[in-house]
Amino acid sequence: MQKDNSHINYDKIEQSEEFQSYKRKKYIFVFTIPILFLFYYLAFIMMSAYMKPLMTKLVFGNFTFGYLFGASYFVVVWILAFVYVGVAKKYDKEVESIINKYGPEEKGA
Repeated sequence: MQKDNSHINYDKIEQSEEFQSYKRKKYIFVFTIPILFLFYYLAFIMMSAYMKPLMTKLVFGNFTFGYLFGASYFVVVWILAFVYVGVAKKYDKEVESIINKYGPEEKGA
């Protein structure tokens, strides 16, 4: 059953310290994930350019470190996605508690 959000004072919520703190934490987290992946991606490029002996080193069979590092992107992307979903669920609960604290206002008030 969906809640009636028509009487929630969103202006009051937006000005609250809890919401401002929530926004700061969320933005830090949301921008950290792509930055981490960008560094991981750039590490591959830099290692390919400047660490050829490491990247061409056979790890097992005909697989080099470079192949395994490149394949690790799939694992890293899935890990970051699961971390993001887990933290987003926590943030959803925090938003719900903020809304419950500041709304809904009494009708006619």
